[in-house]
Amino acid sequence: MSDGRNYETAQQRLVPAMQDVTTVGDVLGVAASEWGDAEYMTYAPSGESFSFEGVHRRTNRIANALTEIGVREGDRVGLYLTNSPEFVFSIFASAKAGAIESPINWKYREREMLHAIESAEISTIIAEPVSDMVDVLLAVADDADPLERVVMTGERRFEEVRELSTVDSYRLSDLTDTATDATPSIDRGYTDPVGILYTSGTTGLPKPTVLTNKSLLLAAKSMLGVPFDSDDVNYNPYPLFHVNNQCYSMLMSAIHGSPYVLSDGFSASQFWEDVTENDVTSFNLIGGVPKILDSRFSATDIPPNDLQFGLGPISTELWEHFEETFDLTVIQLYSQTESPTLFVNYPDPTQVTIGAFGKPMFPDLGHEAWVEDEDGNTCSPGKKGELVRTDPGSMQGYWKQPEKTEETLRNGATYSGDIVRRDEDGYFYYLDRKKFMVRRSGENISAQEVENVIDEHPAISESAIIPVPDDFRGEEVKAIVQRLDADVDERDVVLQVARHLAPYKTPRYIEFVDEFPRTPTERIQRVQLAEKAAERDSHGWDREVHFPDWREQL
Repeated sequence: MSDGRNYETAQQRLVPAMQDVTTVGDVLGVAASEWGDAEYMTYAPSGESFSFEGVHRRTNRIANALTEIGVREGDRVGLYLTNSPEFVFSIFASAKAGAIESPINWKYREREMLHAIESAEISTIIAEPVSDMVDVLLAVADDADPLERVVMTGERRFEEVRELSTVDSYRLSDLTDTATDATPSIDRGYTDPVGILYTSGTTGLPKPTVLTNKSLLLAAKSMLGVPFDSDDVNYNPYPLFHVNNQCYSMLMSAIHGSPYVLSDGFSASQFWEDVTENDVTSFNLIGGVPKILDSRFSATDIPPNDLQFGLGPISTELWEHFEETFDLTVIQLYSQTESPTLFVNYPDPTQVTIGAFGKPMFPDLGHEAWVEDEDGNTCSPGKKGELVRTDPGSMQGYWKQPEKTEETLRNGATYSGDIVRRDEDGYFYYLDRKKFMVRRSGENISAQEVENVIDEHPAISESAIIPVPDDFRGEEVKAIVQRLDADVDERDVVLQVARHLAPYKTPRYIEFVDEFPRTPTERIQRVQLAEKAAERDSHGWDREVHFPDWREQL
């Protein structure tokens, strides 16, 4: 076991007070005491910067304001916000109030939004006055039984929200103007829930994943397996409703006492400009983003910063090309929302294995992993099977969904749904998914969720959603559809999904079939369909070619 993976050894990289922190809410208090007016966060689009002390006091005011309007310890606070300083403030403020933050994907449509509120029993929403988002909120508020109050971060469209008869409405500025900046006193501990993050379900709508203070703190500290120092600057363009940005950037930087640069989203044209202007030295990338950067830029395009590049599983070819072309260090990582403590391929730099996503951090805390076959037998090195692990930071479960929880948490272990292999030296390699998902630009899309929406169309018999390869997004969504009525065309399928689900879930490719290949038990053979599609250069009718104005038709 490399010392770099040992929790007690890794902890020595932190100041003593931060080693003893047991709640997310306490992190900023320690950071403010240690580093005060030093820069913590920069919001790249505006260039606005915030110190540790400034963020600490501001989040105290928000936390106290939430308490004043009736938010109690253990209540779920929905964060319906785009990437912004207010999103970061609201995450920490919820923790300081003893509440459970429940970030909601700002791309959600009404169906998904209502599910998010009801499945996590969200009583309070902090919302941003973005027009499309307000439309969704107004559409679902009266039907969302758990929802009691809405706090708007801006003035725009507040009057419309105030007209809702089923919820109390507030302006955040009004609340914080009168709130104290004293640190709230709450009774929350290391193993208490602090966040509910949604993960795409294989059998339908996203599942509310309950993470504790221990889950998020261990996840952030598992980045201690990466050669990241307090003077390094981390940049993350991914949404704050993802574990990636929350744990491995926002929280990790606060624990290190290092600067954190937040973007409002990934933009290939803006990426290197943000990195250059903010003296970024590290960034985390997932999904199809590495391929986009690799295909569009060369070494002359990037700044002369001493860069390191943390990312999820990628091909050996892409890894080697990145290091050679861009002269930066690639560090491969692996985690899941349900089990966020990292696998890291670095703690001992003499043993980095190209192509592997590494070994578990903190084995001294019981973070162990193995590979199981379909019969539950442990696989020998080189054999593929499902990744299983005992993660001390694992989720408590899916909020009030015991049956679905038992599908993932069994016998004290987390079953990942990912197919991997392990080599003789204990390094793990990602191969495929067991769960049928589409991974598009870092977003996990449940095939079943999209199929359910398509199949609701009265003129459609059945559908199958499969992933198809895409150079820029990693994978794209393809719908294979069996019709009851030949008058239904591809545009009808696109609009059927787009009216009910977030735009990124809308199929790009559509193919109509007379019948599906089926198993003896009459299940559609999705794996066979996906394998055949992966071999093709063309994937059929293309929404971007034949229906480019589809968003305007909604």
